[in-house]
Amino acid sequence: MNLILSGLVPMAAATTVIAVASWLMAQGIWNLMTRWLCALANLADAKASAVLPGPSDLSNLVSHKPRLWTLVGTGITIGLWLVRPSIPYNHMTGALPFTMLGEHSRARRMTIETFPLPELLAEEYREPANGHYKGWAPTLDDSGNTAYGNNKPAWARGPLPAAFERWIVNPDSDSNTDGISLEISLEAPNSTVQSVSKRGENESDSENQNKTAEPRHYFYNPVQDPMRISNLDLEPLGPLQEALKDHAIPINHIVFVFLESGRKDLFPLKNDSRLYNQIRESYELYDKEDEADLRDKLSQITPVAEMLTGEESGFGSSVNSTNAGLGGLSFDGILSGSTLSAKSRLVNYCGLGPLPVDFMHENDIIPYQPCLMHIMDLFNQRKNSSASANSSGSTNSTNSHLEREWQTIYAQSVTGEFQAQTRLMDLLGFKQTLYSEDIDVEDAKYFHEEMEKINYFGYAETEARPYIKDLIDETLRQNKRLFLSHFTSTTHHPWGTPEGWNREKYFGDLHKSQHELMDDFLNANHFVDTWLGDLMGMLGEAGIADETLTVFVGDHGQAFGEDCPVTGTYHNPHISNFRVPLVFHHPLLPRMHLNVNGSAVSILPTILDLLVNTNSLNADDTEIALDLMNEYEGQSLIRPYRTSHNGREAWNMGVINAGGSMLSVGSAAVPWRLNLPLNNDFEYRFTDLSKDPYELEPVTGWTMSSLAAEVHSKHGPEAFDWAQKAEKVGLWWVAERKKLWNYSDPDE
Repeated sequence: MNLILSGLVPMAAATTVIAVASWLMAQGIWNLMTRWLCALANLADAKASAVLPGPSDLSNLVSHKPRLWTLVGTGITIGLWLVRPSIPYNHMTGALPFTMLGEHSRARRMTIETFPLPELLAEEYREPANGHYKGWAPTLDDSGNTAYGNNKPAWARGPLPAAFERWIVNPDSDSNTDGISLEISLEAPNSTVQSVSKRGENESDSENQNKTAEPRHYFYNPVQDPMRISNLDLEPLGPLQEALKDHAIPINHIVFVFLESGRKDLFPLKNDSRLYNQIRESYELYDKEDEADLRDKLSQITPVAEMLTGEESGFGSSVNSTNAGLGGLSFDGILSGSTLSAKSRLVNYCGLGPLPVDFMHENDIIPYQPCLMHIMDLFNQRKNSSASANSSGSTNSTNSHLEREWQTIYAQSVTGEFQAQTRLMDLLGFKQTLYSEDIDVEDAKYFHEEMEKINYFGYAETEARPYIKDLIDETLRQNKRLFLSHFTSTTHHPWGTPEGWNREKYFGDLHKSQHELMDDFLNANHFVDTWLGDLMGMLGEAGIADETLTVFVGDHGQAFGEDCPVTGTYHNPHISNFRVPLVFHHPLLPRMHLNVNGSAVSILPTILDLLVNTNSLNADDTEIALDLMNEYEGQSLIRPYRTSHNGREAWNMGVINAGGSMLSVGSAAVPWRLNLPLNNDFEYRFTDLSKDPYELEPVTGWTMSSLAAEVHSKHGPEAFDWAQKAEKVGLWWVAERKKLWNYSDPDE
């Protein structure tokens, strides 16, 4: 409700203008139409009393203007209606009640069921299975997908967690997959405890009878995926191999940080960025001392991001020389899998493509790929099974630190109720969770009267600090391995910061009103950057900094007026909503800065690859990880990234908020990008990021044919061919995701 009401002022202003204009014009329109209709009605009576020479029909028509202009207007209207382009004018030229009533039937749902580039599936391109690699031999029918999972690997012969459905359910059986319900209770003031229970057969709440109760007959099969490109046959990057030869790199714990509205150009802010130039240009001419003051002020926005990435801001105060112990891989070119936060989490946690329909139907469907938390649950189950088999009283002491179980925790300082996040986190397999609902109750351990909500979602991240510290300490006391995922929210609209936080004015007075929102956003980024330093400090305090892999990734970007005409992510395909930071930080990893035109779908296989190559798993878990790495759609980012292979490209798909209206289609092999409308309400949009990296001059068209013609004219025949190919592949991808998610579109 608060999110909706945030648009109250512009809505009220628009309503007022329309109401006043209608009131002022109503009487005049009424009088005009009355006179015109009366003139038409009295036309016959007036002519009956007059005697006119000449051809009666023609003279009547010419001498009586109401009839003449009625016929002329009707003819022009019919003519324009016949020659108008179909989109969007077929909607604009309809009467309002009819267009509203016809909305459901008017919208086209475009899909392509069969892979549209069959020439890439030729037998000469097929790849045989080799070790853990399953091979690649796709066909144009679904037989391989529906049968996948019948031949179970050794690790799958026993109880399996949720999302391992294709190794559990026989497609020809009548068995169902029960949904999973996680009940949260605050048993102790310093922790949130969850108990896992199967949904009962006599569940009274009919709303809980959702898609998870339906048997799934279609599964993801990497062998049958015509878009899949693997790089797991390549050796890890050279600096990583050298580092592993020199010393051990233990990854005993993982911290996964989602950065709300995390823009790559603010992780860190640099002096050669377009954003910096816009800030500089907002000032009148001034001397070198003022320039130095501005650069010093800007250098304080993202110093922690600068340390974590190793990328110098260029503002004259490099932090890297004093932080030689900070290591890791940072990336340019990574795109979010969705500009809707919850869908983006699915891409990052589970290495899959989200459902291209509006909002979060995924909350009620078990993911079609195991997520990181499901995999860790499987690791735990296998350890428990081994312990039961060796229940004679002896314990396995070999590599005992690798025999510990994982504890999966999700923590944020804002509400878990928005878009049913609590339900989603439960489905994704988290064992403990922390939301604002857990910390703003009086019996919470660290509750205090001065707690201040900074936006309509909840509290600043700092309010969760003592709880996160307790969760870390509790996990270590239980001798478990920590998987902590934390979501920042201060950088979400309205970009508020706690009272007392020192807010700066970064933009100058030139066109001040145009930059107020971006100024707020920069202040929020400064706050979150400081918080990330605090979070890293907690790992040091717990004594696990040198054995923790910390992943930082933006859930999506955030467009402002400085980027494009529309602020925000909703129905906004601009590239600034997709470029996100991605960092794999570990003090013992080598410093690497890589440019990969890839997608966040690669995060999960990269984490598994790091765990295996750093010997951070026991023998059984390593075997599972090696097998599962070959089950995912993304490539590993610690190996050379294949932009294309045997003619097929490494495609980057991005679902645009709210999910069902537009799709971003890109490829690692080319700099081009197509925004593909999935119904009649939006335009096609093409950009060349090599020539126009900020998409200032996109090519647009209401039909693919009109867009392609302009692309051919401005960008050449290769871009023309690619745009048409991208449309077909994108439409096939949409249909394929719906199959994989076991989703039936009610509009189709």
